[in-house]
Amino acid sequence: MSKNINQELPAISTLERKRYPVKVLQFGSGNFLRAFIDWMVQEANDKIDFNAGVSIIQSVSRDKKLEEQQGLYTVLVKGLHKGKYLQQHYRIDCVQRIVQPQDNFSAFLQEAINTDLQFIVSNTTESGIVFSDKDKDGDTLATTFPGKLTQLLYHRFKSKLTGRIVVLPCELIEKNGEVLKRCVETYARHWDLPAAFSEWINTEITFCNTLVDRIVPGAPKTEHEAIWKELHYKDELMVTAEWFHLLVIEAPDWLKEVLPWDKAGINVIFTKNLELYRNRKVKILNGAHSAMACVGFLAGIPTVREAMEHKEVSEYIRKMVYKEIIPVLEGDKTELEGYAEEVFARFMNPAIEHALLSITLNSFGKFKVRLLPTLLAHTSGRGYVPARLAYAFAALFFFYRGLKSGKEIRLNDDPATIEAVKDAWKKASYNPEGIKALCTTLLARADWWGSDLSTVPNLVEQAGKHLYTIDQHGIVESLRELNRQEV
Repeated sequence: MSKNINQELPAISTLERKRYPVKVLQFGSGNFLRAFIDWMVQEANDKIDFNAGVSIIQSVSRDKKLEEQQGLYTVLVKGLHKGKYLQQHYRIDCVQRIVQPQDNFSAFLQEAINTDLQFIVSNTTESGIVFSDKDKDGDTLATTFPGKLTQLLYHRFKSKLTGRIVVLPCELIEKNGEVLKRCVETYARHWDLPAAFSEWINTEITFCNTLVDRIVPGAPKTEHEAIWKELHYKDELMVTAEWFHLLVIEAPDWLKEVLPWDKAGINVIFTKNLELYRNRKVKILNGAHSAMACVGFLAGIPTVREAMEHKEVSEYIRKMVYKEIIPVLEGDKTELEGYAEEVFARFMNPAIEHALLSITLNSFGKFKVRLLPTLLAHTSGRGYVPARLAYAFAALFFFYRGLKSGKEIRLNDDPATIEAVKDAWKKASYNPEGIKALCTTLLARADWWGSDLSTVPNLVEQAGKHLYTIDQHGIVESLRELNRQEV
């Protein structure tokens, strides 16, 4: 940072800001929620006087930067919008406070008795909505998000507060609201909480299934000072996003009146059944993202856009979507193909630098949700293993070896998962049978996949063949060979 910029421009934390009653409690402070839900709250505040503040529970990250900036930051939205390139900056001031429950459990519980509270939102990745029996009691901070939510709701129940709360999880798992509610109910039984609490959950708390869609690459990679000059202030937490955004909520009719964000021009859809929206988004967009991330990174490609410009990677992804994903999805095939083209156009957004390495976060959990159901739809319904999906799993296993051209890859997943894959590689023999045995070991992990995938006919053989080819000839040459196949 240049000395002049540092001296001339004020920090964003020193600027005037509005204060709002906290109506939204948010689990997670990551880029996605800040450029999606918080941006929506800000838009509703500015355009329809929604008058809502957000309190963020920072239950994983210990970074104090958001607190240091007084909850203020900037969302940079850019790209093609209504046929024209457009860039716009949004200063977000709806975040009112940040709570770190590891440091202050009582402050965390205090959020439960906020009389203005109406909504609880979350994004803890596909691996976040789980129950853990390691949480022995409800008096110490739970390790999981559902455990923490149970503690919060139980504290509100004991305080005898009335007023319905709507829970909107943004995690990309099927029926996320229902799964989260079941986890809360499991914690209630595990901790022997009174039956009246479970009854209260059913009457006072509405868990909604949701689908979220927006590409949020994160902080701009370069030109910070140029952006600050344009903003007229310094912001260490800028986050970029595309113009496209979609929030689909499976909800009762009354919620549309409580959450009238559509009147602010926000693309929110209320529906009785979001499965069609979810399936096409998770399987096509997120599935392509996850497959592309490992493959592209191993090919030496840094971003999504550059992956779509790469001949072999782009051809692989397009064929996987059109030949293996769309054929097993419900819905009109022409509409699904049109949606896929829209997705590929979004991937090519010249204004968005979406790092492939960032998409690899928690890839094993993401593959289970985004790609595995499609693969199993082929093996169970069509009787064969789709080549490109099997290749995606092979690339995943090669990526988690943790080495690229002799240099260590910065893996970001459950440490036990990372260690298990690396250990399997250490024990493997680098010949066709040894690589096949490696695939058997990794695919047999029912705790990762939900079932023993080594028993799926021909999957070990297909994944092993692709993994051996990747190891022997490299990712690009193995892709070239795969792309020549007509299957």
